[in-house]
Amino acid sequence: CDALIHAGLRDRLLLPTSPSYEARIETWWALNTRLRPWCLIQPHTTAEVSTALTALLNTTTSTTTTTTEYSAGAGDWHIAIRAGGHSVNPHANNIDAGVTIDLGALNATTYDRDTNVASIGPGGRWKDVYAALREGWGVAVAGGRDGGVGVGGFLLGGGLTYFMGRRGFACDAVRAFEVVLANGSVVEATRDNEHGDLWRALKGGGGQFGVVTRFDVDAVPDRDLAYGIRFMDARYAPALVDVLVDFTDRYEEGSGDALVAFLTYNASINAGAPVAAAIHVNTDGERDSPGFAGLNRIPSLQPDSTRAMPLADAASESQLSSGTWNAGATLSFKNDARILSHALALHSQLTASLSASLAPASFQSTIFLQPLPAFLGAISARAGGNILGLGSSSHHQQQQTRNAIIWTGAVAVTTGPRDLAVARTALMGMARELRDFAEGLGGGDGFVYMNYADAAQDPLGGYGAGSVALLRDVAARYDPLGAFQTRVSGGFKVSRVVGV
Repeated sequence: CDALIHAGLRDRLLLPTSPSYEARIETWWALNTRLRPWCLIQPHTTAEVSTALTALLNTTTSTTTTTTEYSAGAGDWHIAIRAGGHSVNPHANNIDAGVTIDLGALNATTYDRDTNVASIGPGGRWKDVYAALREGWGVAVAGGRDGGVGVGGFLLGGGLTYFMGRRGFACDAVRAFEVVLANGSVVEATRDNEHGDLWRALKGGGGQFGVVTRFDVDAVPDRDLAYGIRFMDARYAPALVDVLVDFTDRYEEGSGDALVAFLTYNASINAGAPVAAAIHVNTDGERDSPGFAGLNRIPSLQPDSTRAMPLADAASESQLSSGTWNAGATLSFKNDARILSHALALHSQLTASLSASLAPASFQSTIFLQPLPAFLGAISARAGGNILGLGSSSHHQQQQTRNAIIWTGAVAVTTGPRDLAVARTALMGMARELRDFAEGLGGGDGFVYMNYADAAQDPLGGYGAGSVALLRDVAARYDPLGAFQTRVSGGFKVSRVVGV
């Protein structure tokens, strides 16, 4: 931290002796990510991010981005980068023995009517971004569904939104990234400039090439959503599976519908019995969209909750509570009722296993199921491509001509890290068993959505050989000494991908 003081950033530091440090640590979403860095540095400008990186990595720079070397004095301890702090992986955005660069102050949202582009800081949270765009300019962007999620990690990981039927992944709407590289230089990466390779790599490649300090994103008209959550007795979960399979196969590009099905166990609700549910949204505000006709035929535990709602309010309503120890894992597979039914059975087994080894009231377990339609690759291609590999000629050639499902498992524990370790082990076992079952039916799919992945998973390797090759080339060009591969602790690294 002395290096930051010597660089003139004393006023941006939070030290462990400060009450502000303690208050800031408590803003990390999951308790298991509330690590204790030697200090937090909170830059307010891109220039301050550059100064901080240069001081921490102690780099010297020539006039090009490819001739950088470290000089002595800053040590070799590690750095973490935090935008919203919502990952469940402990070192994704924080660190114990090192310095965390906290981008929370880089949270401005502006809009240019001439270009229809919103410029958004990485430290913003989606509910605030939506509110600012609606109140200031009457527009929106296709961003996060959970209002507490930060902008930076969400967009760099791809981004699942309510607008996927028309816009694809959230990263497909990013026109430009402002990026501070390891040597402190600042570049703007766009589709058509000399940094087009970096632009594509950042669209799903994570924060492993530099610190993004601004995202320029195509705006969309701001309309109230038709938003609802339908809760069902778990005995109707098989019917919900059938609805999801049919919805996914009928899902057409241009649709304003979005559907997320889930099954959850929480001892404090429904007398401790599992509950099936579905979040259903129409982005045109169509309350009785025919796409949800099958869903509406399933008996509900509550009266119909569908109502007109601003995007910011929907994001707030979908915001997950913080203050627990959390783990999550994800995979994808063919849109097949047999695989989905097995996922339901495995969740029941997980709940029974954890209830036997932990106090039943000490944990919550959930599986989320959402469409991954084949047409997403075409949307991405028209937007200049991303790095996710969906629809590419070299990756998932058979799989990505068919519709798929993204499965996500999540556990939340109230009783501490030891019980979290038990729950995470069981969760990862469930994920492996489901993957093996899907592959046994010829329904496996290597795509692993980065933002939901456990640290032990390999989303980058799942993008395919062509994408991995580009990621390696971009890392070599923009970070030739590998600072973000070795000194920045968090996220998934192309240097760790094997066998691709």
